[in-house]
Amino acid sequence: MISTSLHDVLIADDEPLARSSIKRLLAKDPEVRVVGEAEDGLSALELVRKLRPHLLFLDVQMPGLTGVELLATLEPAHRPAVIFTTAYDEYALKAFELHAVDYLVKPYNDARFATALDRAKQRLSGRDVAALASHVEQVIAALHRQPAPAAPAPVPAHEPAAQRLVVKVSGDFHFVNLSDIRWIEGHGDYLKVHAASGSPLIRSTFKELQGRLDPTRFVRIHKSAMVNTDHVRRMRPALSGDYDLELNDGTQLRVSRLFKASLDRFL
Repeated sequence: MISTSLHDVLIADDEPLARSSIKRLLAKDPEVRVVGEAEDGLSALELVRKLRPHLLFLDVQMPGLTGVELLATLEPAHRPAVIFTTAYDEYALKAFELHAVDYLVKPYNDARFATALDRAKQRLSGRDVAALASHVEQVIAALHRQPAPAAPAPVPAHEPAAQRLVVKVSGDFHFVNLSDIRWIEGHGDYLKVHAASGSPLIRSTFKELQGRLDPTRFVRIHKSAMVNTDHVRRMRPALSGDYDLELNDGTQLRVSRLFKASLDRFL
């Protein structure tokens, strides 16, 4: 029987940073407790069957089994309430809205997360198990009719890459010209995009963002920094095998020796 005061939550996402972010946000709510984490679909399936969580934060795209395949594999009686997380608006948004299933499109802000969690708790507290099961069945059917999103592929040299980056900040969409981006800085769960037009802070990871950038121009130079090679002026040796990088606007950045080989291809 589902408790009205404490809800068990399972987090399934192949990104450690994404799982950490969800746990941090859940820690603010005394009515929920995290009972487990999974980094792939098969592990998530095993934990759902073992732990019987009330609520599942489920990444749509995971190795082993996708989120949709996982739900389709579970017996209806064992399916928890679900909040989907996805980086693919075009893949999931329409189906989720149509069938009233909660979802979070990465990167999402704290307020959007709180709204989704509150809706899920209201449904669980109402114990409308039949309605929850019906919603999950409908979204499984809808998503099975859509092709899964392909992994981002390197842009061929002869094919022009996207010229703008679209970032979502506090519910608003910002359009940033790639040529204006000088470098990108990691700040925990966020990335700061340093561009001529401003420096928006977005909730994302370097791995997620790299799939949306031109790999022939944007290169990781440090675990917490990525640079647009079009803006690089010079590089010189520093202490301990690292390097100092200078951009056209005078910005000084440290290049880790672990990432220097990637940068050498462009300089």
